[in-house]
Amino acid sequence: MLFRLLLALALGLPFSLFAFSGEPDDNSKADTDGPHVFYRGNKITVKYVLRRDTGVISKTLQFSNKKDISLTCQVPQTGDSFSFLLHDSPSAEESTSYPTPERLLALSDIEGDFLALKTMLLGAKVMDKQFNWTFGNGHLVLVGDFFDRGLQVTECLWLLYKLEAEAGSVGGKVHFILGNHEVLNLQGNSTYVRRKYLENAALIGEEYKRWFDGSSELGRWLRTKNAVEKIGDYVFCHGGISPELAGTGLGLAEINRISRQHLGKQNDAIINEDARSIFDFKTGIFWYRGAAKNLASDDDISAALKFAGAKRMVIGHTLQPDLTALYGGRVICIDLYHEENLRQGFMKTLWMEEGDCYALNSNGEKSSLFSVSFPRKTE
Repeated sequence: MLFRLLLALALGLPFSLFAFSGEPDDNSKADTDGPHVFYRGNKITVKYVLRRDTGVISKTLQFSNKKDISLTCQVPQTGDSFSFLLHDSPSAEESTSYPTPERLLALSDIEGDFLALKTMLLGAKVMDKQFNWTFGNGHLVLVGDFFDRGLQVTECLWLLYKLEAEAGSVGGKVHFILGNHEVLNLQGNSTYVRRKYLENAALIGEEYKRWFDGSSELGRWLRTKNAVEKIGDYVFCHGGISPELAGTGLGLAEINRISRQHLGKQNDAIINEDARSIFDFKTGIFWYRGAAKNLASDDDISAALKFAGAKRMVIGHTLQPDLTALYGGRVICIDLYHEENLRQGFMKTLWMEEGDCYALNSNGEKSSLFSVSFPRKTE
């Protein structure tokens, strides 16, 4: 452990990147998971882990035509299941900027907690109990980190994949914005991955680093996603826009294009200067914490918003005890203690109606977000 700490300090990288895989007290083991969809030659291979009696088994199916495939995702922990079709060939998100929708729900850092995701989406009436989109032309914005720590990562991803297609068919929109844990998993980095998934990988005969590579359906889908988007007067990104990133002069569309080009690459293989700015562990858009920790100056925030052409920035990544508005309401932090809140019987996240912000709880009750002003620390 001391060696890993010294190595992290010497390289200027987070110590966590040198930790062993899995959570510290991780007693999880192989359990229900899937489907995992891989494209191998002219075949589509679908693999599951299923419960059988007191143990688990792997199941493999093969198909020749995507249109023949209807998949089912089971969530025995909550007693749920839902079915969906595979999307047509994935393509990069067409836009970085969107007009203000009538309704918008923003949610971040679910980290594989399917019950938390389900609870909030039902409470906000984004979907019904059969997991069908019911939000009409509303927008659902997912501000990164749906991977790791939890035990239903696959189920969360497929639900959002399903809702994305249904939303698009009725004029709605699901925005999946990448966070640092999406980036890590696309690199095949299993630092924060629970033991369940490593055991499942062995069971189905697919190394975990292959689960989200360019030959998998979820890997292809995630590689179409943006690192930052502007919706109305709000800019959404996982970590935030640092003074260093704003100083590059890159446009939001350029950040998205460059980040997509480098998704899946190992950190030492990212040599493009602009890409290094985007992926930087301290100041990059996936990792920056300065704004959420109230360490940026007012001028830094002004520069970031000018850079994005926005009036407010919505970020996740850094845990807060409650929805937090900083810098006179110009920075809104939405990474909350979802698991603990759910144990206490509630959840909360950001709701917008025609550009106005509210806190929305899992009972569908709105409250003012800006009733309390959080001044910037000056010390």
